[in-house]
Amino acid sequence: MSVGPAPVRPARGRVWRVIVGILIAIVVVLGVLAGVTGLRALSYDRFWKDRAAEHPAPDAFVLLALGDSATVAVGALDPMNGYVGRASALITERTGRPVHIVNLAVGGATTGDVIETQLPGFDPADADLVLIGTSNDLDQRVPLDRYREHLETLLSAVPAERTVMSDLPLLPGRDPYQAVFAEVADRHGIARADFAAVFTGDGHRLDIFSLLPPHLNDLGYGYWFEAYRPGIESILDGTP
Repeated sequence: MSVGPAPVRPARGRVWRVIVGILIAIVVVLGVLAGVTGLRALSYDRFWKDRAAEHPAPDAFVLLALGDSATVAVGALDPMNGYVGRASALITERTGRPVHIVNLAVGGATTGDVIETQLPGFDPADADLVLIGTSNDLDQRVPLDRYREHLETLLSAVPAERTVMSDLPLLPGRDPYQAVFAEVADRHGIARADFAAVFTGDGHRLDIFSLLPPHLNDLGYGYWFEAYRPGIESILDGTP
């Protein structure tokens, strides 16, 4: 009696090996890209130091930036793609003046760190615009009374009519810190970049993050800049 060919069975083991191999390759590629992004970010501190050291043009508009890694633009493909760089472009577009950027921000800086290590680097009174952004008091759960004290000191040191500071990002535990910040900033007459309005609106999407989450990518920083824009434009409206 003749025996027919054995039925063809799916090579399940081979399929799973291929799937696992693909997943490993994806993880490796993402790891490499994250590493490249991280290495690129390390150069941003030097970029901003070099920009600050440039001799400003006689009619330069002076932009002072204080804060943490978001103000440095970690996660962006280019440091000028962060909200500080975008603000510079808007200023030139609106005023026709070159912009001298003094970005003293440092990754991980709390409000207390800004006071201790950044404010001494440049007199805010000499700036035409001051942008501030840091969420590390929230991240590090700095006691609220200390956070309030540091905010009072920082916001007393900057020109209220020429300063915009960002509300806190939408992170766990935000509400009590945001309430303290809003109360102090409003009392000092400091314009606030409305982070929540933007990122619960058009910016409420998943493609805004870089490969170094929670840092944003170029798109995300573009949305964050839109939160700063109203305050910046209001200041520019009163600038010759």
